[in-house]
Amino acid sequence: MKLLKPVLFALTFIYFGVTKMPAETKIHYSGTTLANPAYHDGQLSPVVGVHNIQVMRANRQYPDASNCNGWTYNHQPMLAFWNGKFYLQFLSDETGEHIPPSQTFLQTSDDGYTWTNPQVLFPTYKVPDGYTKPDYPGVANNLTAIMHQRVGFYVSKSGRLLTMAFYGVALDKKDDPNDGNGIGRVVREIKKDGTFGPIYFIRYNHGFNEKNTGYPFFTKSKDKGFRQACQEILDNPLYMMQWVEEADRNDPLIPLKKEYKAFNYYHLPDGKVACLWKHALTSFSTDEGKTWDTLVYRAKGFVNSNAKIWGQRLTDGSYATVYNPSEFRWPLAISTSADGLNYSTLNLIHGEITPMRYGGNYKSYGPQYTRGIQEGNGIPADKNLWVAYSMNKEDMWVSCIPVPVKINPTVQANDNLDQFSKISDLSEWNIYSPLWAPVSLEKVNGKNWLTLSDKDPFDFAKAVRKIPATKELKVSFDFRAEQADKGIFRIEFLDDKGIACSRLEFRPDSTFQAKGGSRWGGLMKYQAGKTYKIDIQLSVENRSIKVFADGKQLGVRMFFAPVAAIERIVFSTGETNAFPTTETPADQEYDLPNAGGQDQLAVFRIAGLKTISLDNNASAAVLKFADFRHYVDYFNSMETENIVQAIPNSGSAAWMEKNIPLFECPQQNFEEMFYYRWWTLRKHIKQTPVGYAFTEFLVPRTYADKYNLISCALGHHIYESRWLRDTTYINQGIRTWYRGNDGTPMKKMMNFSSWNTDAQLNKFFVTGDKSFLLNMLPDLEAEYLRWEATHRLKNGLFWQGDVQDGMEETISGGRKKQFARPTINSYMYGNAKALAEIFALAGNAEKSKIYGQKADTIKNLIQTTLWSNKQGFFETFRTDSLANVREFIGYLPWYFNMPTASKCDSAWLQLADEKGFSAPFGMTTAERRHPEFRTRGVGKCEWDGAVWPFATSQVLTAMANFMNNSSQQKVTNDSVYFSHLEKLVQSQSYRGLPYVGEYLDEVTGYWLKGDQERSRYYNHSTFNDLIITGLIGLRPRPDNTIEVNPLLPAGKWNWFCLDNVLYHGHNLTIVWDKNGDKYHLGKGLRVLVDGKEAGKADKLTKIECKF
Repeated sequence: MKLLKPVLFALTFIYFGVTKMPAETKIHYSGTTLANPAYHDGQLSPVVGVHNIQVMRANRQYPDASNCNGWTYNHQPMLAFWNGKFYLQFLSDETGEHIPPSQTFLQTSDDGYTWTNPQVLFPTYKVPDGYTKPDYPGVANNLTAIMHQRVGFYVSKSGRLLTMAFYGVALDKKDDPNDGNGIGRVVREIKKDGTFGPIYFIRYNHGFNEKNTGYPFFTKSKDKGFRQACQEILDNPLYMMQWVEEADRNDPLIPLKKEYKAFNYYHLPDGKVACLWKHALTSFSTDEGKTWDTLVYRAKGFVNSNAKIWGQRLTDGSYATVYNPSEFRWPLAISTSADGLNYSTLNLIHGEITPMRYGGNYKSYGPQYTRGIQEGNGIPADKNLWVAYSMNKEDMWVSCIPVPVKINPTVQANDNLDQFSKISDLSEWNIYSPLWAPVSLEKVNGKNWLTLSDKDPFDFAKAVRKIPATKELKVSFDFRAEQADKGIFRIEFLDDKGIACSRLEFRPDSTFQAKGGSRWGGLMKYQAGKTYKIDIQLSVENRSIKVFADGKQLGVRMFFAPVAAIERIVFSTGETNAFPTTETPADQEYDLPNAGGQDQLAVFRIAGLKTISLDNNASAAVLKFADFRHYVDYFNSMETENIVQAIPNSGSAAWMEKNIPLFECPQQNFEEMFYYRWWTLRKHIKQTPVGYAFTEFLVPRTYADKYNLISCALGHHIYESRWLRDTTYINQGIRTWYRGNDGTPMKKMMNFSSWNTDAQLNKFFVTGDKSFLLNMLPDLEAEYLRWEATHRLKNGLFWQGDVQDGMEETISGGRKKQFARPTINSYMYGNAKALAEIFALAGNAEKSKIYGQKADTIKNLIQTTLWSNKQGFFETFRTDSLANVREFIGYLPWYFNMPTASKCDSAWLQLADEKGFSAPFGMTTAERRHPEFRTRGVGKCEWDGAVWPFATSQVLTAMANFMNNSSQQKVTNDSVYFSHLEKLVQSQSYRGLPYVGEYLDEVTGYWLKGDQERSRYYNHSTFNDLIITGLIGLRPRPDNTIEVNPLLPAGKWNWFCLDNVLYHGHNLTIVWDKNGDKYHLGKGLRVLVDGKEAGKADKLTKIECKF
């Protein structure tokens, strides 16, 4: 009862304090994942890339220097990283907890994988005969002290490494050596050359002093630096908090005199200190540990047994707690947090329990009492999270957990082991590596193999490759066994809870077998030393596995357990241990037979693991279409489908899953509109006798060409649909326009101005399909020459009427006026410039030069003739003068990155001006201050000021170009860009439902043809291209550089993800995760190519990286 009182007091105190602090201000777990202790791994999904390394294996049967000379109670490790080395300290008793003799050992490692033999750091210490404790029976007689410490290392301000331990007293095996009645705390220095300095006492418990102890007090040291370092410890309240269990109960140095156990702390972003004790008790200090909140509470949501919980701020600024999330000391798991308060994840670190070979007093089962590297005690060279812990209070282990902590893999396996030089390089593999069953990287016959060796009768080697959850999976790898008469090599396929659906085994009788249901069936005989190419096909839907060796099918088996998807491929050299269970008694008093013995060595090797997903959304690294399908279901439910073209609503989800990029953001209307616009674009795909094409209206129009096609928005169609994964639709759509009239262009192709050549070049910048572009080159040049022949003025500029520009009733022009408008002249500049680039790609330098000169000529004319110094804007040139009105078309030169004069930059000021183009529901097509603004009436497709998505998408594209390419950024910013894009999103609604139509009132947002069927789903603008190239900032270009420059204002969104983008034949993912707690790939902006990180930045900024 004596030991329970502090705990019961604490829990009572917690209960009454819980409601006094809001959850967001205290440490809590907000996730929904819980561990199931009926399984040693808790049915938790592992963090990617964790390496579990056994560093000391106890062996009483064959004692030597490697196993602490046969001592079998080993527990409570501490870690430091100093002078380029890892230092591991742990305490050791001969047989069981609190049973002397007791000592503290030290191991070191250069890399965390290979460790020195344990050295005695603090030896056994004799308790004075006749020693007694108040209120406890018994007298010390020929008794040695019990070692116990919660903190083991301190790196001083001068860079010295000190190590500490405590000598306590247990008069019998049930006595508590941490009751404040011990002898005292000792300290010594670890030198850079590996030697140790003398042992000193740094603090005595009551009844002990220099006269009755075996080591001098630290003040007697002649080393001033050592004395100063010791005093630093005594002056540090955060270290004193870690002494509380063993120290005198009234020691004045202890800031909080409460018997909470296993104190651990970290600093929050605001400088406050957060602490954790056993049972997930927590508190805070605002003065570096001198005082603490009197309210000590249990962290809400945390499940934690009576074992240590370790919390740490990681090198990327995020936080992690590592602990046993059950009332047992298994599994060992990690929970992560962006701010050190809200922990939202729970994933596996170590999910095995080695059989306890040697029974002993208070020896608990499982990986436990974890501790990382305390603040100030070093940062490992790899910047990862390293923790140490004991297994069964018997063996010592360390784990390397990659930082950032990655929960889900973003790419299938395609592992060429020859690119790695050491096992630590395998950052996508999880390994479990006991000393007698190590996982290693070994070269055999000039080739690297992942090697699993095993001579451990109680444990096994294991290597796990976590992959994106997959339903239809192909797996291939090379396999080689160095023997065929011993050992076992198991291959399993697991789901996210660790449930195996299928199992294969290479057995010691030289057979390769597969488990189907409760029975095993032979597949083939295998030979020692021979390499086999193993291919496996798994189908979750069919619940079957096909196995091939060297191209020959060996058999088909049914899964023995159904799973929703496969997440892990596990290679191991033995069966998972099912003991203990939740019903197993806590204490084991017996030893296992031949506990120190070995099996004959068996060695198995694998190489070249490759997995291929056959799932529809396999190309996405982070997002899954299934999470966004609800949008499609909603859109389908909005209408009674009255017009069906190539892809009906019933097939829209399947089509979208196969074709579109995926987008996620915290602003739901942006996300919804992204999927809505793909859904509506799909409606306009029409199957014609000559191939696919894109319509503008769903309802027939009298002025349309064959197949109800209209060329007005073809440039928009190309820009938008260039992001579809299947280019068949847009490629055939282009060919339909240029060759769909018996091999010639459609008859009405020239009815509207176009920037089609520019659009096709920019399509090439996304797809990388050079052959298609060059195949179209003769058609594109012919189109350009037709425009030159029919629409070129004597002054060298091009003319067009309002209607033929797709812009009826403008202020500057007229339906039949032949004026030099910024539209057609910008288009012709863009097309000429594009032709110059395409001819260069074709190797025709002469033609490239000709069209480059044409582009330069048009550019010169636009900048000299169409620029109004008075208005600071590009305007329409009428017969002999400028129109003296600012219209949105004055921004079109930037659509093609044409203006170079800085004097033009001021034009962008008009976008934020309410007298200019800024209106409540979007950017107007003419300046609002003009006396003729909105005077042409309503309902005649007038462009005298109303908001047209056609125009908005052109201006936002131009604006993104300006912001990416101009050195003068003072005239606009990403907040203005986002504001207009947000208005575009908000405006695409009608009667409470998503909608895109022809044009709308700039003040009320009413769609001016909204009740007309022709306006519904109007395919006359881009939207998703704006999201991809502007907001997210993927800037298409022809080379192998990926350029990303988001135009998202700082602080607007904490996260977004654009995924499944097919770009130059590669799958691109762009992730912004300000705090790192959304996607768990790390804080900041990241670019993934085929699931692998290619570039990153800490903030929203421009990134350039290579394929």
